Amino acid sequence: MAVDDRSRDDFGALVGWTSTRSGDRLTLRLQSVRTPPPHSEADVDSRLYMLDRNQAAQLANYLFEMSGHTKPGKRGRGWLARLFG
Repeated sequence: MAVDDRSRDDFGALVGWTSTRSGDRLTLRLQSVRTPPPHSEADVDSRLYMLDRNQAAQLANYLFEMSGHTKPGKRGRGWLARLFG
């Protein structure tokens, strides 16, 4: 029996997110709404996703590319670290 893939699609406008780290795993909570504002707490749907570090890095790179923004560069050493080597 074939499952209609559209029946599993979910949609909404992203309104918030949080993340927590537990060892090598990250928990990403995405919050979305399906109705126009103003929103009540009952309108907000939350989804939890567990990611390893590689998945988190791949997602971050993908979002930077899709948004047209550049990844933040590595910061140089501070003047105190350069002074004392």
